[in-house]
Amino acid sequence: MQPEPVFRFPWRIVCAAAAFTLLMVGAGVAANILTISGYAKLPLMLPGLLALGWLGWEALRLAGAVPATAIARYIRRAVPLVAANVVTVIAAIIIQREWHPTGLAAILVALLPAPPLIGFVWAMGRLLVEETDEYLRLLHARRALIATGFLLVVATVWGLLEGSGLAPHAPAYSAFILWNLGLLLAPLFPGARA
Repeated sequence: MQPEPVFRFPWRIVCAAAAFTLLMVGAGVAANILTISGYAKLPLMLPGLLALGWLGWEALRLAGAVPATAIARYIRRAVPLVAANVVTVIAAIIIQREWHPTGLAAILVALLPAPPLIGFVWAMGRLLVEETDEYLRLLHARRALIATGFLLVVATVWGLLEGSGLAPHAPAYSAFILWNLGLLLAPLFPGARA
């Protein structure tokens, strides 16, 4: 009987996710500073999209290294959902800019990126259900709690600053981005490391 594969923290995935986040935020900041709008922003987003490709590659590589584990199944579910989210966000932006839908069509287009995000939350829940190792399940749950705490702290502090006119408005969907950033940072905290 072969021994169970040992899970090592995926630092390359964290680096790729950090690169994706920083490059996409940087593209938005650069577009604002340079007053670039519309499709002219796309070249600024290209490095971030390449980092997303790197992230997907590293995640699938990890899933292939530990094929029979719950984390591998989670990665195989999450990577296509992240890709679908990027595609649906871009599609929604293009549809809104080109065709200017109204009424129910506008609502459906605005909600186009929602199913992949809902699927991502479902995939995280499945990870907790499918993980047979109680210690790893506890680590996943702790990381999710740390991510939730991170989201609550950042959102509250930002909301207080925004309410006082000291910070710009942050859209509500930023919560999902912050939660995922919290998941990436969670293993840095004691009690959330394997």
